[in-house]
Amino acid sequence: MGVFWGMFVESILVLVGLVLLVAVIFLAHNLSSKALLLHLETLKEDLVDNSTSGSFNLDELKDELLDMVHETIGSMQPPNAFDHLLGALAGPIQMWAMRKAGIDPSTGKPLDLIQQIIEPQEIDEIR
Repeated sequence: MGVFWGMFVESILVLVGLVLLVAVIFLAHNLSSKALLLHLETLKEDLVDNSTSGSFNLDELKDELLDMVHETIGSMQPPNAFDHLLGALAGPIQMWAMRKAGIDPSTGKPLDLIQQIIEPQEIDEIR
């Protein structure tokens, strides 16, 4: 019962961590999308105002769109050392979790099934 309870708690912690990660990613994406839509709405209003007044300037629109793209690209940050550390740790952690769940990380198949397949081959090699 103790082993099961330990695996259950670990599974719950991993699940909570994954849910929090998805929530943070969703929130960041949502905020970024809202900012982009707000900026596009202001451009649309400016475009409607300029087209109704008859002074439509395509170069001005092009400059504003380029400014928006440069602002977006300029706000992007390259990955830091912590990002690289997490990326390096992700593989071993995933392999540990797969082994703990009884799955061979190299093939994705259950460990018991692999042992059942390997054992008959070893018996044939001995004969």
